[in-house]
Amino acid sequence: MQKHRPLGVTIIAILTIIGGIILLLGAVSLIAVETLISVAPHTANTAANNSHGLTQFFGVISAAIGSVLVVIGIGYLAMFYGLLKGKGWAWTITIILLCIGIAVQIISTTSGTVFNASLIGSNSNNVNTVLSGIIGGIIGIAINVVIVYYLYRPNVKAYFGKAHPSAIK
Repeated sequence: MQKHRPLGVTIIAILTIIGGIILLLGAVSLIAVETLISVAPHTANTAANNSHGLTQFFGVISAAIGSVLVVIGIGYLAMFYGLLKGKGWAWTITIILLCIGIAVQIISTTSGTVFNASLIGSNSNNVNTVLSGIIGGIIGIAINVVIVYYLYRPNVKAYFGKAHPSAIK
């Protein structure tokens, strides 16, 4: 018997693959930066050598972050497949990542607000920047909360094999 995939799961899966592709493109860009830095010529000048060492350090950091993003991007592509096929592990991983995302957005919104508020002078552009950051953070948190709520709906949980048979109506 084939399970009927809810429309919302299809939308979440499409957003997941878009996110995965963006992560992979970012990873390739960061790894390319490291490659360009590693092949850049350096001179015998001492000051230039110190600068080159710092440049190489940032190149290594860029490659490391790019490598992590490759792994995360591939994970997103696997999640896309799992969401479309109704795999229970995909539901679990999606819930975990959404909760982590909510926590990160709360922390970044509050810390960004505190940091930006400390820089505010009499410039109204700075106030607008802080307000838009707060509003953007709240919208991001709200979207993640709505998706978590949706994934806990009985028919959605049933699609992933996570609902008790008595809970399905």
